[in-house]
Order: sequence, then C-alpha cells, then structure tokens
Amino acid sequence: MSSERGVAAVEFALIFPLMLLLMFGIIEFGTLMYDQIMVTNAAREGARWGSAQSVSLAHPVSCSDPGINAIQGSSPCSGSGSGTACMVASNYAANTLISYQGGSNNSPTVTVNCMNNNGAAIEVTVQYTFQGLGLGSLSAVQGSNNLSSKAVMYYE
Repeated sequence: MSSERGVAAVEFALIFPLMLLLMFGIIEFGTLMYDQIMVTNAAREGARWGSAQSVSLAHPVSCSDPGINAIQGSSPCSGSGSGTACMVASNYAANTLISYQGGSNNSPTVTVNCMNNNGAAIEVTVQYTFQGLGLGSLSAVQGSNNLSSKAVMYYE
C-alpha cells in the first residue's frame, strides 16, 4: 500500500491542465455565442427604431425622401449619440458586447441603407471582430472571428 502514496497528486497534476483548458474553452465559446446574439439584436434594434420613426414622413415612403437620411444617419457610424438608426444600433452593440482584448480596433461597425423593394425598407448591418482570451493555439476560438448580422424592416 505504501507504493500508492502520492498517486492522487500525480493524477491531479495530469488532469488539472486539461480541466482548465476545457473550462476556458467553454467560457470563450460561450462569449462568442453571446456576442453573436448581441450583434443580431443590435441590427434588429436599429432597424426597428428606424422603421418606427418614419411615421412623420409622407406615405408611401420612398428612399429619395430627404427625411430618410435624417432617420438613417451617416454610415458607417460608431461612438456615442442618439437620434439615428445607425447610432441606436451602434450604442446597443457597444454597450452589450463583451471584449477580452478591448481597444478602438475592436468596436462594432454599423452601416445603414435604404432599399426599394415594393416599398422602402431600412437595412441595418452590424459587423464586429471577436477576439478570444488570447490563449494562442490553446484557444477554443482561433484568431479573430468576424461576426455580422443584417436586419431589414419596412418603413411604417
């Protein structure tokens, strides 16, 4: 029996790094999925806001209407502010995304367009580059991952 002393410590030393790798992989992959959901929500929120703001425009709404530019805002946009669909989507994304390696190069990019498909519609696209925990080759999410989502809603 004395030859089995310390076996538990050796087994723990062998298994512990694998358990840590698995745990950080789950955290990293879960954060990636969360950020994809937030990018989708940001695009939808911007399109919904822009669609609802068109009640003051002449109907039927056309992309050539000068009020459309005021609703959409300049694109691409980022930063703070409100009052345009572009800024609503940008603020939503910036306030909800999780970034492990922050900085200005890791902020979402939002573009807004008007589409004429049997009526005018607002199209909001949000793009974001997800960067993982920085574990290198041990990472569950290798390198940078470009997340994007597009939402299209007709002007009401």
